[in-house]
Amino acid sequence: MTVHRSLPPLRIQPRTSRWLLTVVLLYHAAAIVVLLPLSVLSGWIRLGLGGVILLSLAYTLWAQVLRRAPWSVVTVDWNGLGWQATFGNGRSHEVRLAGSTYVGVRLVILHIQVRWFWRPTLLLSADAVPADQLRRLRVLLRLGMAGRAGDGELAAP
Repeated sequence: MTVHRSLPPLRIQPRTSRWLLTVVLLYHAAAIVVLLPLSVLSGWIRLGLGGVILLSLAYTLWAQVLRRAPWSVVTVDWNGLGWQATFGNGRSHEVRLAGSTYVGVRLVILHIQVRWFWRPTLLLSADAVPADQLRRLRVLLRLGMAGRAGDGELAAP
């Protein structure tokens, strides 16, 4: 005889990550440091590239680290039947996870597919999500149970 039990729903509402902030600042600072000694490029081109790097930094901080952009994912919910994402503008959408979602020990990158042309990303680091929630999410993703409807049922002997 098989007994079915459903997995409890999972809600992830990440905090601002100091680790992610540090990584973003270091990578952009490294790009500026590499740009400065390039004497092959004229001063105007280096200035323009430096401006692009600073714009990239501002956008990444606004949209990914602080999640203040209207299209930034601020909350994801999984209930066994599928995913729902809430965005910075307060709207919620039923979504799917793309196959390119990355699952690591300290970092999980959720590639979310809202529509065929709209695929936001949510970066979840170990200091932004409680350890139990991040562990449950990694288990769901690694077992392939979070991607399809109807996978929320477990069979127990």
